Amino acid sequence: MTALPTNFLNILRNKLEKEFVPHLPELLNKERPKADQDKKQLSRAFSGFVLHKMLNIGIADAAKSVVDDFDDNGLDAIHYEATSKTLYLVQTKFREREQFDEGDAIRFRSGADLLLGQRYDRFNANVQCRKDELNNAFDEAERIQLVVAYIGTGFSAHANAALKELIADEDHHEFGRLQPDVAEYGPDKVQADLLAEQSVGVVNDSLRLSKWQHLGGHRDTHIGVALLSDLVALHKKHNKALYERNIRYFLGSRESDVNKSIQETLRTAPDEFFYLNNGVTALADLVEAPQGTKANKLLRLRGLSVINGAQTISSAAEFVAQNPLCDISKAKVLVTVIKADSEGAFGRSVTRARNHQNPVSTGNFASLDPRQEELRRELNYLGYSYHYRPEATPRNAEVSASIITIEQAMKALALFEVDSRYPYWLKNEISRFQNAESSEYKSLFTQALTGAQLVNKVKFFRFVRDVLSSNAVATRGAEGLFYRHGIFVVAAAMAKKFRNRVNEADVLKQEQINQLLSIPLDECRQHCWDTARPIVGQGRSVLTFFQNQGNTVRLLDACMATTNGLVQSDAYQALKNVADKNEAFPQERVFRYLTTQAPQI
Repeated sequence: MTALPTNFLNILRNKLEKEFVPHLPELLNKERPKADQDKKQLSRAFSGFVLHKMLNIGIADAAKSVVDDFDDNGLDAIHYEATSKTLYLVQTKFREREQFDEGDAIRFRSGADLLLGQRYDRFNANVQCRKDELNNAFDEAERIQLVVAYIGTGFSAHANAALKELIADEDHHEFGRLQPDVAEYGPDKVQADLLAEQSVGVVNDSLRLSKWQHLGGHRDTHIGVALLSDLVALHKKHNKALYERNIRYFLGSRESDVNKSIQETLRTAPDEFFYLNNGVTALADLVEAPQGTKANKLLRLRGLSVINGAQTISSAAEFVAQNPLCDISKAKVLVTVIKADSEGAFGRSVTRARNHQNPVSTGNFASLDPRQEELRRELNYLGYSYHYRPEATPRNAEVSASIITIEQAMKALALFEVDSRYPYWLKNEISRFQNAESSEYKSLFTQALTGAQLVNKVKFFRFVRDVLSSNAVATRGAEGLFYRHGIFVVAAAMAKKFRNRVNEADVLKQEQINQLLSIPLDECRQHCWDTARPIVGQGRSVLTFFQNQGNTVRLLDACMATTNGLVQSDAYQALKNVADKNEAFPQERVFRYLTTQAPQI
C-alpha cells in the first residue's frame, strides 16, 4: 500500500491543526520542546479524526476520546458507542513514511490487555480521569473493537498476527466480546473521507408518479408521469445537488432558446407541456416503492441525481420564481428513474448516452470523469473554486484569481507536457484536450496530478498570458501579432524552465510567481521573437503561420534551443540529425532532450 499522498497529507495536517487540536485534552507533559509538542498534538488529533470519520461523531466528542500523550501505554483513543454497545480501542500512527509494524502492534496489544483488565493505574491521567465512564462502558459493552489507523505504507502481516493473538486467546477474560477482525483505517480511507467532505451532498427524497410502471430485470427501472411542480419543489430544496452528475447545469433562459421555449409553454399552455417535452431521466442508489398503486405511486429515492432534464426543471423553477401568480399545476413530465450508482461506470454510460441526443459539446462530457470532481474537492481545500462544466462557468471566471475553469486547466497543464504538437493544438484544435476519451486529455488529468500542481500551473499560464497580451497591445506589426498568435509557443518554452517550481507540494503565492518569472519571461519572450522574426510575417500572415503544425513545431524547437542556450550543443545537433519513424510525436528525442536540459528557475 502507498502512503497518504503529500497533497492530502498537507490538507489533513491543516484540518487537524484548525479543527481538532483546539478540542484535545491538554498535554500532560509540557516540558518537552515546542516542536515535539506540536508534532504530538497532530498525532493526537489524528486519533480524533479517525473516530470522527469512522463513527460519524462530532469533532469535539471525538477529540475528547483521545488519551494519547507522551506516556499512553499503547492506547491513543478510547470511545464507547452506546447505540451499538461497542467499545472502541484505537491506536494510530501518524508517520507518512513508516508502516504500522509488529512493534506498534505489540505495544497496542499490551495496552489493550491492561485496559481490558481495568488496570487504570498503569495508564496516564487521561485514562484515569475516565475510570467511572470506562467501568460503565465495560459493564454495558457487548462488543470490543480494536482499531488500527495510519497514514504510512501499510499494516504489516506480522502486526496483524500480533493483534490476532490477543483476539484469538480463548483463555482471555474478554474472549467473545473482542471482535474477530481488527478495523483498519488507512491512507485510502483518509483520502476518500477528505474528498467526501467537499461533495455537494446526497439527495434523499421522494417523488410521486402517476401511471407508474416498474421494469425489473437487469436494471431496476421506474417510469411514470410527475407533476412539474413536484420537480420544481425538489429543485428549490436541493439546488445543484440534484444535478451533480448531470453534464450541464442550468444555462439560464437568457442564454438558451430551448429554455425560453419551455417557459413560454408554461405561460401559455401548461397542459400541453407533457407532449412538447422529452422528459427527465434520473439515477438513484436506492429506489423503494412501498406506497400507493400504479395509478399513484410514491417513490422513496436515495442518492437521487437528475442526469438528463436539468434544463426542463431549472427553467420551470426560474419561471415559477419570476411568475409566482402563474399556475403550472397542469404541467406534467415523463420521468424515468434507474437504480444505479451515478458515479459508477454504468451511471456514467447512461448519462453519456442520454445526453448524446442534446446539443452538448465534447467538453461537456469531461464532467463525467470522476477525476474532475476529485480535483474540484481538493481545490476547495486550497481556496479555489474549480469549474469543470463549461456552461456552468461563472461570468467572472477570467478575472477572478480564486476561480479556475477546466479550459484554463487544460491549457496550463498542456504547456508543461513534452509533446511538440501541443502548442499547435492549443491554438487550433483545443477539442483534442476536451474529449475525456482522448489520449491528449488523459495525459493531462492523471491520478498523479495534485491540486497544488494544478493551481501553480494555472497561475503560471495566467501570468505568461497577461504579460504577452500586454506586449501584443503595446507592440505594432508582426511582433505584436507574434505575441498574440504565438503565445503557446513562448509559454511552452518558458514552462519547461519552471517545471520544478510548479511541481512543489505547496501552492505558490502570486508574489512569488511575479518575482520568479518577470525577468526570465522577458528574456524568453525576446529570444523567441528574435528567433521567429526572420520567418514569421515575411510575406505571409502571422496567423496563417501558426495554423501550420510543421511551422509551429520547428519554431518551438528553435525557441527552446535558443532560450535554453543549447543551439551549439553537440548532443542537440546530433539528435536533430537522427530520423526515427517510430517516434510518438515529431522530433520526440529532440524535445525530450530540450526539456530535460532546460535550466530551472
